[in-house]
Amino acid sequence: MEKFGSCFGKSPWHSEVGEIGDFVENRQVGPRAFLLLLCVLLLGQAFSPIASASPKEIKPQAPRRKGGQSISYRLIYAAGIPCHVIYIDLRSPALRVQAVRASDLGARFLNFQSFVHQTRALAAINGTFFDVRSGTIVCNLVRNGRLLESGGAGHTFSLTHQGRVRWLDTAGRAGGRINWKNTALGVSAGPTLLRKHRIVLCPESEGFADPGLFRAAARSGLATTQSGRLLLVSVNRPVRLGQFAAAMRALGACDAINLDGGTSTGLYLNGKFISKPGRQLTNVLVVSRRPQKKAKEIARLRP
Repeated sequence: MEKFGSCFGKSPWHSEVGEIGDFVENRQVGPRAFLLLLCVLLLGQAFSPIASASPKEIKPQAPRRKGGQSISYRLIYAAGIPCHVIYIDLRSPALRVQAVRASDLGARFLNFQSFVHQTRALAAINGTFFDVRSGTIVCNLVRNGRLLESGGAGHTFSLTHQGRVRWLDTAGRAGGRINWKNTALGVSAGPTLLRKHRIVLCPESEGFADPGLFRAAARSGLATTQSGRLLLVSVNRPVRLGQFAAAMRALGACDAINLDGGTSTGLYLNGKFISKPGRQLTNVLVVSRRPQKKAKEIARLRP
């Protein structure tokens, strides 16, 4: 199991002031040149992306791009990690989040673009784990109260028909042993990254033992905030699970879970493929617009 303390490497934005200082001392540069170099270093630190930032500060590095009502996107450096983040307002009855399998669309595997185009998605992220040879999905997937796929690995992010978020402790329990009656969406994955703002990395206790999961890799995940927003997050450069968990916390997430990353990492918003998987997939989480009549029915049911 990956130890949390070993997850944090040197930040890519780490200042090299110490090395430059050694260079100045070794060459015995004159006092004026030394003062000039010192001023340059101080000015550089003042305008550095992280010099004046507290560890939890989030600094957007790109303008917000709208993907439709109640959906927005930002590229954010969180805990030193460049995170692509799509924000979904779960309070909006006009939006629905669903699990879609390749088999629902008549195939064993599909590329990410086909998932997006065939479902007319507003936004999408790659889903949970599957066997790359057979295409068998190895974690629970639920749609509209129906268990689509069953597996005992990982805990579960779920939405009720009223749009309420539920995080379920399901590791070690196959989906057939759980009541999904009031579940509009359920997806088991892992390991859990955050629970009530705290980092809780215990992959083996959730049934994850694949060594590939513990290496630095591209990542994707789901997170929720106290204000009722769902975050679809991808990181396109290799990071470890501990780094990903710290980034989720820095993004302001309350609870977060890791999805199938690596070459499966995919993120889409309104015509833009932000992260592109390097292989075909068997399942994707899709955000789409509800028919107007259904949206009004949902609005009446919600408090």
